[in-house]
Amino acid sequence: MSTEELIEAIRSLPERERESFLYRLLLEAETMDEIQRLGYLSLVDRAFDFWNDPREDVYQDYARARLNE
Repeated sequence: MSTEELIEAIRSLPERERESFLYRLLLEAETMDEIQRLGYLSLVDRAFDFWNDPREDVYQDYARARLNE
């Protein structure tokens, strides 16, 4: 079963069954660890946004030019 098929199957569950499924899923320690890990990765990803500043490319261009001399 593909991820999309699984997601669609979960969405199509009656409300009570979907809630029960999600409740049981979130009780699993491994699931919560994975959710927490993904949350940390999301926070870390945002912490490096300052490197995407085009004004900083001047320094990278200078460093590359110096390496190619």
